[in-house]
Amino acid sequence: MTALVSYSTGTVSVAAGGTIVTGVGTIWSGTNARPGDVLQIGNFQSVISDVTDLTHLVVLPWGGGAQAGVAYKIWQVSPQRFAGSDSLATVNKLVAAFNTSGFFVFVDVALTAPDPSLGDDGQYAFQPTTGKTWAKVAGVWTYLGIYKGFNFRGVYDNAATYSYGDVQTTSGSSYVYINATPSAGHAAPNVTYWQLLASIGPTGGPGPTGAGYGGTSTTSLAIGTGSKAFTTQAGLAYTNGARVRASSAANTSNWMEGLATYSGTTLTINIDKTNGSGTLADWNFNVAGQPGDVTGPASSTSGNIATFSGTTGKVVQDGGVAISTDGTFAANSDARVPTEKAVKAYVDTAGGAWTVTNPTVTASSGAFTTVSCQLRYKLIGKTAVFTATVTMTNAGTASGNILFNLPFTPIVAHAGGGKEILSLGHQCNWQTSSSQMIIAKYDNTSVIASGRGVVITGTIEVV
Repeated sequence: MTALVSYSTGTVSVAAGGTIVTGVGTIWSGTNARPGDVLQIGNFQSVISDVTDLTHLVVLPWGGGAQAGVAYKIWQVSPQRFAGSDSLATVNKLVAAFNTSGFFVFVDVALTAPDPSLGDDGQYAFQPTTGKTWAKVAGVWTYLGIYKGFNFRGVYDNAATYSYGDVQTTSGSSYVYINATPSAGHAAPNVTYWQLLASIGPTGGPGPTGAGYGGTSTTSLAIGTGSKAFTTQAGLAYTNGARVRASSAANTSNWMEGLATYSGTTLTINIDKTNGSGTLADWNFNVAGQPGDVTGPASSTSGNIATFSGTTGKVVQDGGVAISTDGTFAANSDARVPTEKAVKAYVDTAGGAWTVTNPTVTASSGAFTTVSCQLRYKLIGKTAVFTATVTMTNAGTASGNILFNLPFTPIVAHAGGGKEILSLGHQCNWQTSSSQMIIAKYDNTSVIASGRGVVITGTIEVV
């Protein structure tokens, strides 16, 4: 069975025993609420006797106590909803509307024509998928044509599928697709598929020759800065503020340039840049580029580095310093700057080859029976890079710290680390005292024992 229909949008308020119901957010139109419908709040109901407007109802005296801003339901059970006269009135309105404006019979996508059993004379049928339209005349559906808006597709694509009403452009002209069957590969102006919509016009004739630059002058003027007025041809393209160069026809190395003003047959140039000299009367004019802000020296030494003069960043000068590729730095000069390769060559060869020595090893207590040391080092300026390996074949009575003298003197005391490599692998510490190297185990206890070997490395600043 079908459930009862109700309406419950918004909230309502009503006084105890009251007959006026006020709604908030309600839309009590003639459809949602009618006299004879039943208002229910909670478990209490009252019959609606009138619908005043969208937010007010008149009910029989309310017996459910005062209510404010509560939910409600209107049970749509009014006899007016089912009375024949009311329904007939609605149907009459609908029929009158149909008789006045009619309605379309819509044709299914699978059909090629409307169902002959549908529609009355004067009525139309329409198929939205194709745009086809029919009119019923003397009981028969008569095809009127395809009625679709233009669909602009841009430049013609031979691989694309076009449908009725599609518009494309070919060689500047516009064509509209007029075939009822969509297709591809039929280029315009094939009249089976395309109708000319707008044709490209003929090419226009050449326009008048525009004003040009250039120009000449026989005004006798000396090369120099300042305002220079030249008599030249009228109708040139120069505008005030253009930068113009006047150069000698006989020797183009003689020129002067600047910002110009032009009026009639007079071209006046405010000269700010020149080359060459002399008084000349064979001038050719051309547009010139604006000089940059940065200026350079009148001359320089080839190979020298350019530097800025002053703090503006706009004046370049000969720095007086040449680039050097000498990796020995033999010149010892402030007038040379080494290249990256020169610096690398110097670093790679600084101090010559690695030096290997075998300093005498002693202990802070006792004496070794058999011990040796290989010290490899390289001096780079005032820096000594070294690796020392002490091998204790027979420690004898030696104990405490391992000692040996360095062939260079540290400028201050240095310290670093190392490792016992032949036995236990303990970490070791080293430090210098003047030119003496002192080696101990990581906890400052003795690392001396037969069969052990210690390797230390480091970098020391030397005197």
